[in-house]
Amino acid sequence: MSHNRAVKHLALSGTALALAVVVALAGFRPGSESAEPELLTRVTNAYPAYAPDGNRIAYMSNADGDFDIYVVSPAQASLVKLTDAPGRDGTPAWSPDGRRIAFQSFRDGRSQIYVMNADGTAQRNLSNGPWSDEHPFWSADGRRILFASNRPEALGEAGNIDLYEMRADGSGVRRITATPEVETYPSWSPEGSRIACRRILRDGNWEVVVMDANGANARVIAPHPGVDGWPVWSPDGMRLAFASERAGSSDLYVIDVGSGALKRVTLDDALDERQPAWSPDGRSLAYSQYRWFRNQPFDEAAEIYVVKIEEP
Repeated sequence: MSHNRAVKHLALSGTALALAVVVALAGFRPGSESAEPELLTRVTNAYPAYAPDGNRIAYMSNADGDFDIYVVSPAQASLVKLTDAPGRDGTPAWSPDGRRIAFQSFRDGRSQIYVMNADGTAQRNLSNGPWSDEHPFWSADGRRILFASNRPEALGEAGNIDLYEMRADGSGVRRITATPEVETYPSWSPEGSRIACRRILRDGNWEVVVMDANGANARVIAPHPGVDGWPVWSPDGMRLAFASERAGSSDLYVIDVGSGALKRVTLDDALDERQPAWSPDGRSLAYSQYRWFRNQPFDEAAEIYVVKIEEP
């Protein structure tokens, strides 16, 4: 089921480095003519993902009451809803050829990895099991999907949430990590030799970890005693963008993996930025900016922004 409506680009406030609002649908409801923001509705637009052509962004949103996958084209001021199933759909990831989107869905009672055509057709469950799979990420050749799963725990074995890969049709599942910690939100480097992920340590600390593609030689990037997460490789494989609370609120950082040079790229201390996604040319990051409403119904709202990244 799809809905097409014009998207209004709302005036930017707050983050001085932000280039433009890609989509800010705090009051948007497909099927209504109004796209003006209404704070009380507190819609969450999150987990942006650039299409390989750089002209579209997929993301998850509860603008229609339940989390579904949407695709926005800023240049065309258009919006298409791709999924419309009961249960949360989220964390979309484009295949390298732009023809398919992998995502996670709770429509079967637990988080499972699905894949669909880029127009929302042919939605198919790749996980098909009693476990929870999440955070899909495609290999550069489009043949494999990297993901996080609690498969050992679900099968009564030792382990918790580890990293896995499978063929793009769901076959050939291979376990990559088997650690006492939780590993989530993985991404392959463009050449496929390394993986970055969020590792949650037993003391509750979150770190960004880089490892070989087989899970060996893991090391913490930019260690910090707090929340670091959502790492994603730049298209040239030289840098990682990630979110960190090391300055208080959650902001986006870019680190040169070789030298360790670290740069903060969002500077709004009042709001939380997370879930970065590189543009295909490596010059921008799309991200989600969150507002929190403590002890109130619908206690979060998020909009998607883009920030320009200076050349390394």
